[in-house]
Amino acid sequence: MSESRPRTESELIEHVRSIDAPAPAELHRRVDLLIDAHSQSARPEPASAPRAGAGRSRLGLGLAAALAVAAVVAIALTLGLSGGGAPTLTPREASALTLSAATAPAPAESRSDREHLAAAVDGVAFPYWEDHFGWRSTGARSDRLAGRAVTTVFYEDARGRRLGYAIVAGTPAPRLSGGVLARRAGVPYRLITDGGVHIISWERDGHLCVVSARGVDSATLLRLASFTDSGYIAS
Repeated sequence: MSESRPRTESELIEHVRSIDAPAPAELHRRVDLLIDAHSQSARPEPASAPRAGAGRSRLGLGLAAALAVAAVVAIALTLGLSGGGAPTLTPREASALTLSAATAPAPAESRSDREHLAAAVDGVAFPYWEDHFGWRSTGARSDRLAGRAVTTVFYEDARGRRLGYAIVAGTPAPRLSGGVLARRAGVPYRLITDGGVHIISWERDGHLCVVSARGVDSATLLRLASFTDSGYIAS
């Protein structure tokens, strides 16, 4: 059975207020302020001699204004549902920092955790790959991208091949599109090739991670990226 549509301005406003959408709390607060402001401005002023048809005119104008408010609300809620707080990155933007030069020394292996380096972003630590894969950390850098702090650690293998591993601070994680998805141990990894650069992106504890390189194939990057915090190598 279809839900009845609101027929008056007040019914429409109540319908908008009742929308149950997981948009951010701040967005709902602003929408409520918008609706309240409209309700205040839509109150009829006292008139000593109402004209013929004035009631219908005011109702029509009120409904038109309420529909305009509803349209704004719908757009705002759509942005909230689509993760409006998370920036969208192009593959080139996501990989640019991982291809840049190091500006800081390489972080050392963690003394308390042999699977990670002594470097982390919001508690998400960079992996230690030297013993398992022969990739040693050679440098690091810190930047900002789309308003977020980004830390990148660089690794190099015995053949002189180089890759960068970036972790973006803050949640929700920025979004990337394109490429193909591959799952390892239930985790989705996005594989992208852009201008000869192989890129792997995925999330760890809600944070965007990006590994990319030139001259290193996607299969190798995926094997490195899917080396989990427990040390299990997903295949």
